[in-house]
Amino acid sequence: MQAGLGGRLYRWYADMGSDPRLAVAQAVNLQRQLPFLYALLIVNSLAIVLTHRTGLPLFSGTVVPVALLAFSSVRLVYWGLRARRTATPSPASARRQLRVVTMLGVLLAIAYVVWALTMLGHGSAAQRAHVMIYLTTTSIGCIFCLAALPQAALPVGLIVIPSFIGACLLRQDVMYSVIAINVALVLTVLLRVLFNGFDYFRQQVTSQTRLKRQHDELIRLNQENERLARTDTLTGLPNRRRFQDDLAELVDSGAAGPFAVGLLDLDRFKPVNDTFGHHVGDILLIQLADRMRALLHGGTCFYRLGGDEFGLLVSGDARMAGAVGARLCQALEEPFVIGELTLAVGGSLGIAMFPDAGHAATELFDRADYALYHAKRVQGGGMCVFTHDLESAIRRDRAIEAALQACVFDDELRLYGQPIVAPRTGRVEAIELLARWHSPLLGEVAPTDFITVAERSTLIHGITLSVFRKGLAIAPLLPDEVALSFNISACDLHSPATFAAIEHDLLASGIAPSRIWFEVTETAVMRDPAAAARMLERLRRMGMKIALDDFGTGHSSLSNLHQLPLDKVKIDRSFINDLQAQRGWAVVEAVVGLCRALSLECVAEGVQSAEQLETLLRMGCEHVQGFLFAEPLPVEQLPETIRIIGRHAA
Repeated sequence: MQAGLGGRLYRWYADMGSDPRLAVAQAVNLQRQLPFLYALLIVNSLAIVLTHRTGLPLFSGTVVPVALLAFSSVRLVYWGLRARRTATPSPASARRQLRVVTMLGVLLAIAYVVWALTMLGHGSAAQRAHVMIYLTTTSIGCIFCLAALPQAALPVGLIVIPSFIGACLLRQDVMYSVIAINVALVLTVLLRVLFNGFDYFRQQVTSQTRLKRQHDELIRLNQENERLARTDTLTGLPNRRRFQDDLAELVDSGAAGPFAVGLLDLDRFKPVNDTFGHHVGDILLIQLADRMRALLHGGTCFYRLGGDEFGLLVSGDARMAGAVGARLCQALEEPFVIGELTLAVGGSLGIAMFPDAGHAATELFDRADYALYHAKRVQGGGMCVFTHDLESAIRRDRAIEAALQACVFDDELRLYGQPIVAPRTGRVEAIELLARWHSPLLGEVAPTDFITVAERSTLIHGITLSVFRKGLAIAPLLPDEVALSFNISACDLHSPATFAAIEHDLLASGIAPSRIWFEVTETAVMRDPAAAARMLERLRRMGMKIALDDFGTGHSSLSNLHQLPLDKVKIDRSFINDLQAQRGWAVVEAVVGLCRALSLECVAEGVQSAEQLETLLRMGCEHVQGFLFAEPLPVEQLPETIRIIGRHAA
């Protein structure tokens, strides 16, 4: 036990205050216990003074007790005030406090025990017994009050109790010897209780420290999980959840001023992934996020909603939102350099303003999506700010798209045709086949409306193939010399599957390929002239004819016109309507001359009067189409219409 006791003593004194959390816990405990310790000293000491009022020397009977009581009273007030404070001391303050308490405990124990022992030499037997009780009970009470600081409690016990035992033994009286032995046993038990109690106290502090550390770690992990749940792991941008939370908070804020909700979609990101792989696509997204962080500052938040879709919240009015959107779109136009690759993507941005576009988060999001749809599908990129007129147009387009998705084209599409005539002979050379659609959901839908919507998706392929099959089906009803002219879209030009289906259906029909014309617009061809030329040449190799439709309204150059595999050029009706004006006449004559020089047949669209026809014939345009001969008619009426046109020409 002595080795264990010595080891504990050494460890206690060597480690006093070294554990910050233990030192703070000891200091907090002492702040609560020391007022009781000093109150015990004062009360018991006053009892001794009052019971020994006579027969005492001035120094030990008056000066010493007054000094001890005064000092203890000051410390009582000090610790009483400290106990009222709720602030926890710092580790450094706690260590200083422990050292001061330990030092004062030793000094006070020496002072009180010397004073008490001097009192044993005076007074009656009862008074001396009172002093013995005073020494033992007061020391035991002080030890318990200092139990949280054994470095102070142990010296107090070892100074007071052995001194008392020695004084008893010096009297050489059996009764005093028995009392000394009893007190020695009490001290032994008391020290064991002190050791065990402090070990338990230290374990409690350690457990609380561990629990506090685990609690702090749990809070940190929860905060980290919350951050990760609201952050895009690839780019580090706030994610869709954070966007929805921030938008809802802005809307719910009663004092929220005007702000903008933006939705951004990259325009050419999918080809980057398909061509160079998702790794390159991920790097591009990371670079884009870094570029946006550097570009957008206070009052503007940028989010990644998923894939190549991003969100934007801008505090401010429409002018500020427009300026931010313009900077963002301009930044997207700058190419991204990834290794040896230089990639350009661009973007479409839709913006909805609060409160003009709506007062609920879902309304603002949907209307920003309307604006994005318009910017991407109609404008072909750039920025679009939501208006209620725009909403009506987009709702109409989306209703058409939904109806097209549910449409069985072979059942709902009706085929109309308009003759292309050689006016000098009156012979109908071809029939341009046109689609008309009466939707069970929407009623009659104008071709310009549903074709435009279909061209923004893959639905146009189904329309093209349905019209082609229906045209092949009516070919046997027409004279063999009459060709069938079909319109083909820009989307079809880049669809090998559509071309393969055309080839298959044509071979299965038994119709001569020379009876098939395909009309393609300038705009469709000029999106990718080289790719368009390859696909059109594929049709020509089978024996079909290619016509460039609406010539003069696009941006084709003479070199592109020369390089394309064309057989015919159709002059747009806008030039025919302006034929009587000098400028319109000059343009048409130049186009006719160009076609003659390139050995291309020239077809004039939109001919409505005999004067227009006569002018065109003088110029050398030998093929015309327009209401002068026939408007677009159901295909069932075409055989009779062809005979009527022939009789009129004769």
